[in-house]
Amino acid sequence: MPLPRTLTIIAAAVLGFDGAALMALGIWTGRLVLVPVGAVFFISAGLVLVYWRWYRRRLDEIAVARRALADEARELRGSLRDR
Repeated sequence: MPLPRTLTIIAAAVLGFDGAALMALGIWTGRLVLVPVGAVFFISAGLVLVYWRWYRRRLDEIAVARRALADEARELRGSLRDR
């Protein structure tokens, strides 16, 4: 699954760069409204990475549960055949 990881990293990098650029531009030009907007973008980049890690953990848990369910279904089919 390298493509979703790559897209996530690119999205976080773009948000982080945009946030840092907006904050710097806001300070440089004296438009202080841009500073909090840039901070929101910058924080969003971190949240994208945090959510992605949570999402991957949940997918791993689901895969483990599916394997356990498939094993249990095979055992039940085997015990029904033995009757």
